[in-house]
Amino acid sequence: MPQADPLRRDGASLRIGCSSWTSEAWWGRLYPPQLKDGDRLAHYARLYDAVEVDSSYYRDPGPILLRRWARVTPPDFLFALKFPRDLLDPKHPADPEPVTRFLANARLLGPKLGPILLQFPPWAKPALTSGFLDRLLDRLDPQLRYSVELRSPEWFEGETWQAIRARLEGQRIALTWSYLTYLDVPPELTTDFVYLRFIGDHTTVPEPAHGEVRVDRSRELARWAHRLRDAQARTVQQFVFFNNHFQGFAPDSVNLFRAALGLPSIEYAHRSGQQTL
Repeated sequence: MPQADPLRRDGASLRIGCSSWTSEAWWGRLYPPQLKDGDRLAHYARLYDAVEVDSSYYRDPGPILLRRWARVTPPDFLFALKFPRDLLDPKHPADPEPVTRFLANARLLGPKLGPILLQFPPWAKPALTSGFLDRLLDRLDPQLRYSVELRSPEWFEGETWQAIRARLEGQRIALTWSYLTYLDVPPELTTDFVYLRFIGDHTTVPEPAHGEVRVDRSRELARWAHRLRDAQARTVQQFVFFNNHFQGFAPDSVNLFRAALGLPSIEYAHRSGQQTL
C-alpha cells in the first residue's frame, strides 16, 4: 500500500501522482497487457497514493462512479477532483444548483477527497473572469479544500495579483503552481498546502508520442524540487501531479522528480525492462 512521502521528519507530507489513470499509452508499460480496463484504478492505487481526476473536468462523475472509486482504492488514497469546465465558464455562468450538486457528490469520497482544482484556461483573463471568480468562490463549501489554476500572465500583475492573492489567502485556497511552457507561475503560498502541476504542452509532446520520455526537462524538475523544499516548513501537505504532455510518459516523470527530491523510484512493469513490479 503506498504511503505519503515525508520530505523530512518535520516537513510536509508529500504525494506525487499522475493526472488521470486512463492513458491508453500506459498499456504494457504501467499496466500489464492482460489487465482488465476496469481494474486500472486499483492497479494504479497500489503504486501511487494520489491521482488528479482529469475526467471530472468534462463531466461530474456522479455518485455511482465516486463510490466505486472510493471502494477499490486503499484507505489512505486521495483523489484531487477537477471542477467541471461547464461550471468554470465566465461567458456562461452556471446556476448555483450544479455547483452545489458537484460538491455534494465530491463529498461521497469521504476521507479520500483531496483538493478540488478550479482550472481556468489561458483565455480566462482578469477583465473577463475576476467578477465571475469572486461569485464562484462565494458558493464553495468552506469545509473542502481548493486550488485555483490561473494561466494568463495578467493575473500576476500589480493590483490584480494583490487582489486575487488576498482573496485566496482569505479563504485558504491554494494558488496552483503550474509548469507551463509559456508562463512562469510564481510559487506563492496562499494557504497551508501546495498543489503543483507539471502540464507541459500538447505540441511539444502530442498524444501519439506518449509512452516514453521524449523531452529532457531535468532543469525544470530541479527548479521546482527546490521550490517545493523551500515550502516544506510552511505547509502541511504537498500534492504533485504529472501529465503525459510534460515529457511524454507521466509515470517516468514522477520517478525523475522523485530522484530530484532524493526519493526512491516507484517500481512498475515497463516494456523496456528498466523497472519491474
